[in-house]
Amino acid sequence: MREFVGKVTKRLFAVGSKSAREAVRLDTNEGSFILRREGGNPLFDPELEKLVGRTIKCNGEAHDYTLTITNWSEYPDR
Repeated sequence: MREFVGKVTKRLFAVGSKSAREAVRLDTNEGSFILRREGGNPLFDPELEKLVGRTIKCNGEAHDYTLTITNWSEYPDR
C-alpha cells in the first residue's frame, strides 16, 4: 500500500474504443491514474464523483494506469 497525493479530475479515457468514457482520475507528480475505490463500481462511483476538482491524499495500489484506493482525505492545495 502506498500513499498518493493529487488532484481529482474527470476526462475522456480510451478514446476511439468501445470502452471510451469519461473517467475519474488522480493526477499526481508520478502520472495520471484512473481512480477506483475498493468495493466501488468501476464504471460509475458516486463517492469518487464527489471528489472531482479536489486535491486528496489517499492510500492505494497502482496497477498500470489504475489506482485502487482504500481511504482518502482532502489535502490542502499547494
